[in-house]
Amino acid sequence: MALQEKEQQLLDLLKINSRMSAAELGRQLDLARSTIHMMLARLEEKIIDSYTVTLKDSQGENHSACYVLITRDPKKARQIEQKMQSMAEVISLVTVTGGHDFIALVRTANNQHMDQVLTEIAMMDGIIKTESHIILSEKFNRRL
Repeated sequence: MALQEKEQQLLDLLKINSRMSAAELGRQLDLARSTIHMMLARLEEKIIDSYTVTLKDSQGENHSACYVLITRDPKKARQIEQKMQSMAEVISLVTVTGGHDFIALVRTANNQHMDQVLTEIAMMDGIIKTESHIILSEKFNRRL
């Protein structure tokens, strides 16, 4: 679907703050609120898959996040995908080119739980090798 300029601008605003009101979106794009609603309906039908909730970091809690690079047996790819999709701690799983097959983003409440999850991933049938990279800080996050 080819996007019009205003539709792309609307998507860009929603990527920054998907809770922005139609009235505010209209003000920023110089469009009527009813036009924004029509554009959103069209985009939700063709482009927008879902809206999501991003939780704020709680004061005093130790949150742990990690990128896990995974090398796998090609014959077990589907089983690994299904198992990892069933794990609430695995936020995303992507296929990549290069020396690894998958990269998973894992989030847990603390490093002890992270250790358990990383061990569970490493022990999965079909996983040949994992390489973990703990995230120290997130400068910004603008998901596609």
